[in-house]
Amino acid sequence: MSGILESESDNDDSVQSSTVSSVNDSLRQQQQQQQQQQQQQSSSSDTPRNHTTGNLVQSRLEHYSRRLSMLGLASSQDVAASNDTNLIESEDNYEPRQEVPISASLQLNQLPQATNRAIEKIGKQENEITKSQEKVQIRFQPIGSISQINPSVCKITATQPFSLVVQFLKKRIKVDEVFCYINNSFAPNPQLIVGDLWSHFKVGDELIVSYCGTTAFG
Repeated sequence: MSGILESESDNDDSVQSSTVSSVNDSLRQQQQQQQQQQQQQSSSSDTPRNHTTGNLVQSRLEHYSRRLSMLGLASSQDVAASNDTNLIESEDNYEPRQEVPISASLQLNQLPQATNRAIEKIGKQENEITKSQEKVQIRFQPIGSISQINPSVCKITATQPFSLVVQFLKKRIKVDEVFCYINNSFAPNPQLIVGDLWSHFKVGDELIVSYCGTTAFG
């Protein structure tokens, strides 16, 4: 009898051991499956991120290219017939239709070096365009009986020569000759740049240009 009981006890222990081993194997398989799923999810999440970064760089570069291509050239109308009566423009001068400042939000340190150089070059070109389009104000003051223009304050691109101011006055007041002076002091050389005169002799934010039909000084 005791032998039978011992045999049954051994069988029970063997069954329990086999059950525990099966459970452990099942748990290990589940852990391995979970690890594989996590690795797959991690790799799949990295791929869209890299793809998104590449798309961002590409879209920004395409954006810059499109904006630069929009810089068209438009000829200026005759000064006397211009709709903007207080803007002094050259008849044969061509200027870009609009200024396109770069507002880059890219992380440049994460881009390839060649891409950084290309973006910096574009930025310098647009800065030069912006600088060339800056305008300054000129206030005209008549001397004597010569006609007064209206409005008396006009704008001109800073890079234009002073001769354009003289040409503008002749057409506005319809005379063949006019003499201009800076701050009632001296007659500037027609080839001087308006922006330089404005920087050195401006009063407030305006360059005062007096004009008359005959020589007033000297």
